Amino acid sequence: MATRRTQTVLIVCFGALALASILVTGVFNYLLAGDPRVLVVTMQQNVGEAARQQLKDDCGSLPSVSVVADRGNPSPHIQGRFPVRFKIAGATPAQEAALEACVTGHGKNVRGFLIEGDR
Repeated sequence: MATRRTQTVLIVCFGALALASILVTGVFNYLLAGDPRVLVVTMQQNVGEAARQQLKDDCGSLPSVSVVADRGNPSPHIQGRFPVRFKIAGATPAQEAALEACVTGHGKNVRGFLIEGDR
């Protein structure tokens, strides 16, 4: 009789532990997570590293905007193929609009842009 009670207690404890871990994961991954939004700017195929750097210099210093560092191969010939990313976590709609206007100001070099991480 004692073993059956022990088994029931262990099953209930395991279930409670599993539920608690699911709740903690949900709270920290979704409710308390920071703003993950990033504006991704795709450059025209023929522009080089100088145009990418100019875009970073012009638009990366706006309020609540920061340039996301390039990853991977640091060669300008390789990085020139990748988009420029701006972190806009905590930016107001007016600050986002200013960044989009700045990006649009580089019209002939920019192919398009979108916001990633929007929920």
